[in-house]
Amino acid sequence: MLTKNKNKKLIGKFSFRFVGAVMLIVVFVLGSALSKEVYREYMIKKDIDTLKTQIESMKKDNYELSQLIQYYQTDQYKESEARARLNLKGDGEKVVMIDNKKNNVEDVQKTADQQKNDALNYQKWWSYFFASRG
Repeated sequence: MLTKNKNKKLIGKFSFRFVGAVMLIVVFVLGSALSKEVYREYMIKKDIDTLKTQIESMKKDNYELSQLIQYYQTDQYKESEARARLNLKGDGEKVVMIDNKKNNVEDVQKTADQQKNDALNYQKWWSYFFASRG
């Protein structure tokens, strides 16, 4: 009878430890799975927020592009582009040409001064010392 009690106690200790180890493994596996799911949910929410900001940005860009399309279809834009690119004039307008050249006297004076400045260095010295002063 003593051995029966001893066997029961030994089996009871073994089964208690076995059940405890199994429970610990089950808790670890469930905790690991739960933490993976929580992290996965966090990443999904982060992706959703990023996509929402991209959607808002694209809506803004889309609105701006639609405004540009409307402007490009106006007569005002077509007229300004025709003036700028094709050098066209509107009905009833007169074209005026402005000549940027100055008087010919000033041009002749400049060419004489330029010839003096273009002379070689020794020629400048020669004219400085030996030219007649008037």
